[in-house]
Amino acid sequence: MDKAGEITKHLMSQTNTKDSDLKCQICSKCGAPKEYIVKLFGSSKKVPIACKCESESYAKKEEEATKRDKMRKLESLKRYSLMDASFEQCTFENWETDEHNQIWYKLGQRYCDEWQSMKSENIGMLLHGEPGRGKSYLSYCIANRLIQQGVPVIATSSINIINKVYESYSTGEEGEADILNQFKNASLVVLDDLGAEHEGKTGKEKQIIYSLIDTRIRQQLPTIITTNLTMDQLKNKLTGTDGIARTYDRIIEACPAIEITGRAYRIEKAKVKLNRIRDLVR
Repeated sequence: MDKAGEITKHLMSQTNTKDSDLKCQICSKCGAPKEYIVKLFGSSKKVPIACKCESESYAKKEEEATKRDKMRKLESLKRYSLMDASFEQCTFENWETDEHNQIWYKLGQRYCDEWQSMKSENIGMLLHGEPGRGKSYLSYCIANRLIQQGVPVIATSSINIINKVYESYSTGEEGEADILNQFKNASLVVLDDLGAEHEGKTGKEKQIIYSLIDTRIRQQLPTIITTNLTMDQLKNKLTGTDGIARTYDRIIEACPAIEITGRAYRIEKAKVKLNRIRDLVR
């Protein structure tokens, strides 16, 4: 018998009192007592308690309230995101599978299927490869599938985050730490196009990216990163003025690197549009 069953049995036994007028009320749904008889200084008194179904209902409401609060915080975070109409079209249902991208389709599906394990083990991904191979599309498909499952997800880019931080310096509405700390509210962050950001003389951009990555890892929260750079290029890009590649090392710690290969889908789409324009002048 489990612990809950033992407690119920114990509480049920308390109804076997000699005081006939002190019988415990029993829940008609779960069969567990809704009252507990307390004996103190020779007198008996009935004390209301939550039965099994009431306890489960309360726990469920607490869980839903926590989830709503997290989603509310995530809504405020969307002003830093890239989650527009085009993002919403990136789904596994809209994926055009072929022999070149089938493996990445399966990777994305299985990552979502194993999400609870991926989250508990803090396993993200670093998707790298030449432009137009579908890295962003794959990461957005994963994001949308998890969003459908009620997982708090935010998709943004390194450029977007850096711009928002710089904007905060002039507006004074919220500081850099406030912006970066808000990313703790997302169970998964998709950081798109890392390495495309402008590199200033102060190296501040590297500090911002490091702070975001470090915060995610310390909170044991997965991150999916995409980049058009090679691994060596990314390492050089993220290496600080002191010659230490601390950001790169932190990324590799939590995000296994996967090279996305295949057809240049973006170029092929551009050719289709070019042919349509040519048709107009024939």
